[in-house]
Amino acid sequence: MEIEFIKTSPTQNMTVLVKTPVPREKQLALAERLIAYDSVYAEQAGYIEEPENPQAAKHLQMMAGEFCGNASLSLAAWLAQKDGLAAGETREYLLEVSGTEGLVPCEITREECGFFGKAKMPLPERIEERTFRMEGEELRLIAVVFEGITHVIVPAGLWKEDTERKAETAARLWAEELPDGAAFGLLLLDENEHMLRPLVYLKGVSMIWERGCGSGTAAVGAYLAWKNRKAVSVELQQPGGKMRAEAGYQDGVIPALYIAGHVSIVAEGIAFLEG
Repeated sequence: MEIEFIKTSPTQNMTVLVKTPVPREKQLALAERLIAYDSVYAEQAGYIEEPENPQAAKHLQMMAGEFCGNASLSLAAWLAQKDGLAAGETREYLLEVSGTEGLVPCEITREECGFFGKAKMPLPERIEERTFRMEGEELRLIAVVFEGITHVIVPAGLWKEDTERKAETAARLWAEELPDGAAFGLLLLDENEHMLRPLVYLKGVSMIWERGCGSGTAAVGAYLAWKNRKAVSVELQQPGGKMRAEAGYQDGVIPALYIAGHVSIVAEGIAFLEG
């Protein structure tokens, strides 16, 4: 099987975008093979489809039907490259994206090397303090709930030892409380240093320490605006580089939410899958 693809690096959240038409019922299984170590190798994959809304440039269908800000920026960057955007030029693309209603505006600026993108993110359904239990511990943590993914913010210094194992154990355990098909994010956040380590878990699909997480960045921005009761703009250092979150605040509500970061297109070609 020959699959046309684009591979992108939005803050090193390595993403494969599939150009070849693939039936929806086969997309997850094919994507899992495509992003495997012995294939194209990436953290996630999405499919470029034709949109239903005539105002949209394209439809992006993620491998598990989730929403992804970084993949949205990746698709917009590829469209900008196709359109021959010159260095310093900026263009906005409207995209249909799985996991959210309405169109997603992505503003793309061509840089000397790659692109800088800014995407309007879906708003959280709620932000709340919850009790979580693990290995005899009872923890009060903040959950930022989006359609399709719930992010739990964990102070970076909470687990003094064996942090990665405990985080992965917690993600598997706490994700069981979510509806089927929903993704779970565990965000190790150092608020003082503005440092973020994001772990994303899709039940039965993958557990990935992402190098740059778009929805996690948005969740932190929303959380900080909610906590401080004011609009925020914060740059978060993640393993793959820096991403910025911008969140509005008005009367206890987050009325607008954006992420921004660098995107590069690192490969384009054909993948050969057996079977």
